Amino acid sequence: MQRKDLDHLIESFRKKKQHRLHAKYVAGILKNACQQLKKLPNLNQVSTAISKQVTVCGDLHGKLDDLLIIFHKNGLPSAENPYVFNGDFVDRGRKGMEVFLLLLTCFLVFPDGVYLNRGNHEDHVMNTRYGFIREVKLKYKHNADRLLKLIEAVYRWLPLGTLVNNKVLIVHGGISDATDIQWLKTIDRHKYVSLLRPPVIDGVASTSENVNKLEWKQVFDILWSDPQRGDGCVPNSLRGAGTYFGPDVTESFLNKHGLLYLIRSHECKPDGYEITHGNKVITIFSASNYYETGSNKGAYLKLVGTELKTHFVQFMSSTKSGPSVLTFRQRVGLIETSAIRELTTKINNSRNKLVQQFSTHDPEAKGVITVTEWCDSMMQVTGLNLPWRMLRSKLATTDPSTGLVHYMSTFQENITKRECLGI
Repeated sequence: MQRKDLDHLIESFRKKKQHRLHAKYVAGILKNACQQLKKLPNLNQVSTAISKQVTVCGDLHGKLDDLLIIFHKNGLPSAENPYVFNGDFVDRGRKGMEVFLLLLTCFLVFPDGVYLNRGNHEDHVMNTRYGFIREVKLKYKHNADRLLKLIEAVYRWLPLGTLVNNKVLIVHGGISDATDIQWLKTIDRHKYVSLLRPPVIDGVASTSENVNKLEWKQVFDILWSDPQRGDGCVPNSLRGAGTYFGPDVTESFLNKHGLLYLIRSHECKPDGYEITHGNKVITIFSASNYYETGSNKGAYLKLVGTELKTHFVQFMSSTKSGPSVLTFRQRVGLIETSAIRELTTKINNSRNKLVQQFSTHDPEAKGVITVTEWCDSMMQVTGLNLPWRMLRSKLATTDPSTGLVHYMSTFQENITKRECLGI
């Protein structure tokens, strides 16, 4: 493919809102991309020696307008203007296929200018739940099954992350206290058809007995994890996959591998980016108006010079092409689930103290306490003066016959919370 093909594709997608690239050409792009991706290592190697800078983009989630804004503001990719796209290209937005095809075409035209990382939504199981499968079937009714198989093949060969100057690691989700770069470099990434299913080896799905769960966890953690404010590393109970990793985990990981900082995506931020863990973890999110029109800015990050200094550029796509405005009830629901997520993190960080406090009300170790005792314990340990009685139903279960709270359920994975976050 050549530059003129890319220009034509961009113009077609930009001007003709309902343009559908013929299935024959879609299949060609997917096949060629798969062939080229196979040649790449698990971790892309990017250098600023020639370009003097590199641009990092976060989640796009099928929002074509945001991708076109980035190209308009920052220029098309090239060896002199390289990009790293950090996963989650599809799902939720209506233009997932167009975004995916544009990124793959850029990769084919400028192999030294485009680096693609796998995200947790480059996954058939996630696509089934969050819209991309429906989109492909709607746009390519007669060729959907064939195209979906080719898309899955591309997913399996996407690199797992990117190293810039061997000084900055870019992965979609984050890390855990077990993450090891040397191990990640040696994994057969192709066998992970879906991170939510056992790996496939030589065309045969692994069983729970023969799967290398520690290796599986290596990939899971970098695609699904989130940073937390407190120290330590705990299972990411809200997502049901990956970990919450603290500043101490980040510091140890960076020191071990001689890195300056970590860049990740995976979470929508009001400003399009967020800096945490003492400026050592950067979250970049490039889908503006993610929840509703005006809900958040998108952003991309430029790493400049050999020192890889950071420069953030914010933007917001036109509200005319943004998603429809949510109802008041939907908006309240989004705010509530975001708050529940933050609260769950704090609760998990305080687990040992909470268990100790709960136990003072349960001298016979029956595992249950009154609602009042549960609320008092939550307020005392977390220091948060919240309407705990009202929040109890979202955070813990009660015995239907006695009304007493099963206090250990406060720490158990709550599928309802994970579903309402749409992750």
